[in-house]
Amino acid sequence: MSNPKTTWIKNPLSVFTANDEDARGGIVVSGNKIVELIALGQVPQTSYHEVFDASESVLLPGLINTHHHLYQTLTRAFPPALNKRLFPWLQTLYPVWARLQPEMLSAATELGLSELLLSGCTTVSDHHYLFPEALTEAIDIQVQAASKVGTRVTL
Repeated sequence: MSNPKTTWIKNPLSVFTANDEDARGGIVVSGNKIVELIALGQVPQTSYHEVFDASESVLLPGLINTHHHLYQTLTRAFPPALNKRLFPWLQTLYPVWARLQPEMLSAATELGLSELLLSGCTTVSDHHYLFPEALTEAIDIQVQAASKVGTRVTL
């Protein structure tokens, strides 16, 4: 197995560490893990393959979405359900959701997680509560989609 690429994300405009550690000089990332925080004016002790100039960027930890229904990604623009109050909206959509197939859930999960990832959200708690006959492996399908996209999930 080869060593992951290591990058120094150097001198961000601002950085949030959620503690008292100084990372104003940036961070070193190996693969998908932060391996070192760099204080202002310092250089990494970890060897790195490349430098990313973050002087015009802000470094934030991944955001967390604590309540989602990823399967609903497929029906968010379903014309018969648009502009309805909650219970008429649910009454319109439950028959549609009852016919969801594994490929549909996979696509909805992958799309929803990709959209969240593009906005900085790296962890999602999905409240999946529909298990029609065709979705006996619903949670496994979502785990596979999350793995493909590269996000963390609580299901």
